[in-house]
Amino acid sequence: MENPSTPAAPSGPAIMGLLLHAVANLPREPSTDVLLTQAFLQADAEALRSQEFSSGLAACLARLRYPGDEETRAQDAAQWVVLFADPVGGPLLSDPGLTPEQRLANLAFFLLRPELPLDLLAAYGGNLTSAAAHEAQLALQALLPEQVAPIARFPVALVARLPELSAMTQPVDAQALSVLVPHVLRPDQGARFLQSLADEVFGAVLEDSPVSASQRAFAEMAAEGLRALASRLEADTDPRQVAQILVLGGLQHQAFFQNLAPFTEDALAQREQSPGAVSAVDGVARQLSATGVGLIGMALGGPIGMASAGRIFRSVTRAVDGLMAGGRLPLGALAGEVLGIPGLGVAPRALGEVVAALTQLYAVQLSGLGDEAATLLEDLMPLLLRGEVEGLGAAWAALLDNPERVEALRSADAEARAEVLRVLFVGGGMGAFSWDAVTPELMAHSQTLFGHALPAETPPADAAVLLASSAARALAVLANDELLDTLRAGQLSPAEALVEARELGASLFEGGTEPADPALTAAMLGALAPPVSIDDTVEADESP
Repeated sequence: MENPSTPAAPSGPAIMGLLLHAVANLPREPSTDVLLTQAFLQADAEALRSQEFSSGLAACLARLRYPGDEETRAQDAAQWVVLFADPVGGPLLSDPGLTPEQRLANLAFFLLRPELPLDLLAAYGGNLTSAAAHEAQLALQALLPEQVAPIARFPVALVARLPELSAMTQPVDAQALSVLVPHVLRPDQGARFLQSLADEVFGAVLEDSPVSASQRAFAEMAAEGLRALASRLEADTDPRQVAQILVLGGLQHQAFFQNLAPFTEDALAQREQSPGAVSAVDGVARQLSATGVGLIGMALGGPIGMASAGRIFRSVTRAVDGLMAGGRLPLGALAGEVLGIPGLGVAPRALGEVVAALTQLYAVQLSGLGDEAATLLEDLMPLLLRGEVEGLGAAWAALLDNPERVEALRSADAEARAEVLRVLFVGGGMGAFSWDAVTPELMAHSQTLFGHALPAETPPADAAVLLASSAARALAVLANDELLDTLRAGQLSPAEALVEARELGASLFEGGTEPADPALTAAMLGALAPPVSIDDTVEADESP
C-alpha cells in the first residue's frame, strides 16, 4: 500500500520544466534551440498550465531576449507566463486542432513583439491578425506631432477635403502647410477637420456585420487618436505644430482605411471556421503591420522615410522567414540575428524606432552640407530637400555621368566632397534609390572618388552588390559618433575603424548582410570621413 506521506512523482511537464530552467542558464547553442522548439511542440494545454513547465519555457524565451538584464528578463518572463495561462492566448499555442507549423507561427507572432499584446487577445477573440492591425494603428498614434518631419506629406486623398490646400503645389508637406496657418487655415478649422475624420472612421463600421464588435473596437481606437489630435489644435496656435498635427491626423486616417478592408475580410474568414476553432496567424497580419510601418516612416522622414521603412520591414521579414525555415522558431531574432538588434521583431513601434534613427542620420547629412557641397549638388537639391525618392537614382546617375560635375567633385575640398558622398551613400543605404541605378557611374569613377576601384571585368550585378555591401559597412562606422570622431581625428585608420566596428549596424543598410570588398570598404570610409584636426572637431561641436 502506498504511503500517503510519500510525495507524488513529478509529472512529465514538471520534469521538462526543470530541464528548461536549466537550459535558461546555459549559453545559447543550436542544440538548445532545438530542445526549446521540441519542448514547445510536444506541450499540450495541460503542460502549459503546469507551473514548472510554463515558467521554464518563459525563462528560456526571456533569457534569449534579455541575456544581460536580469530585471527586464524577469518582467519578460512574467508576461510569457501570463500568456500561457490566458484563456484566449493559451489555446493559440496548444490547441490540438492546430498543425505544428501553425503553432510555431502563433508563438513566433508573440516572439517578434517585445511587448506581448495581451490586452488585445480577448478584445479580438484571439484573432492575431486583428491584433496586428490594432497594434499598427496604435504605433502611429503613439508618435508625437513634434516628431513629424517638415517633408512628411499630407495624404493626397484628403487634399480636396481642405479647400485651402487644393490651390497649393501638390503634394503638400508639413512645411508647406504651415505657411497657411493661421491666416488661410485657422487652428480651429483644423480641429473641426480632424473631428470630421474621426466621425468618418467610426461611421465606416456602423452597419451590422458578423464582425461588428471587432470592427468597432478597431474604429473606436482609431477615432480616439484623431480626437486627441483635434483637442490639441484647440489650444495650439504655432503654425509648424498645427501643420504637424494635421499631417499626423491625415496619416492616421489613411492607415485605418487602408487596413480596414483586409482587417474585415480576415475577421469574416476566421468567423467561418467551425465553432471553437482556434485560428493561426498568416500573411495578412504582415500586410497590416507593413502599412503601419510605412506610414510611420512617412511621418518621420517623408518619402525617403517611407522608402526606408519599407526596406527595413522587408529585410526583417526575410530574415525571420530564414530563421523559421525547416520548422524552427525565430529564436535568432531575440538574440540579435535580425539587423543586428537583439529582440528586434516586426512590431511597428519597434521598427519605427529604427526608421527614426535612419531618417535622423540622413537629415544630419543634409543639414551638414556646406556652401561648396550644395553648389556641387545644385541640380539635386530640390529633390533632396523634399525627401523625394522618385527619380532620385536617375538624378544621382546623371550627376555622376557629367564629366564637369565629376571633375568638380575631384578637385573640391576633401570635406565638401565627403559631404556630397555621405548624402549619396546614406540615401542608397536607406533604400531611397537602388544601387543598380548608380553602379555604372560609380564603377567608372570609383578611383577618382574613393582612390580604389573594383576590377573592370566585375559583372554589373556583382558590382552593385559589392558597392551596396561595402557602403553598408562604411555607413555603420558613419552612424557610430564615437568611432567616427576617433577615425577623423586620425587615431584609427579606416581599416582599423572597420575592425573596431565589427560590422555592427551594417545590416541596417541595404546590402549589409552580403559579403563586402574589404579594400573598397576602407576606401569608401576614407572618402566619407576624411581626417580633421582636433580644433576643427571642437569648433564643429561648439557651433550652434
